[in-house]
Amino acid sequence: MNPVERVLNRELSELLDRLAASVPEGSLEQIRASSPTLRARLDEAELSLAAVRAALIEGYGRWRRALEDVENLWALAAWRSTAAEEPAEKAAALAA
Repeated sequence: MNPVERVLNRELSELLDRLAASVPEGSLEQIRASSPTLRARLDEAELSLAAVRAALIEGYGRWRRALEDVENLWALAAWRSTAAEEPAEKAAALAA
């Protein structure tokens, strides 16, 4: 589990704890029977929450890959810089 998933899971757990402490038992059934519009809005909000969570996790994956790309390109630049210096040093040694 990556760091973003840990944060999101912790925040979701905290939300569920708050809801468990404040929402009376059987509320979902009451909402379903008495207010289908509210139930639909709850369903929509939960779907939106899941979609945003997925987008954050996907975005974090892209972030990690971009970090790796930058690190790899800098490593390549350093390697090429070192490789370019070696022939010059050999040529100087041969000339001496």
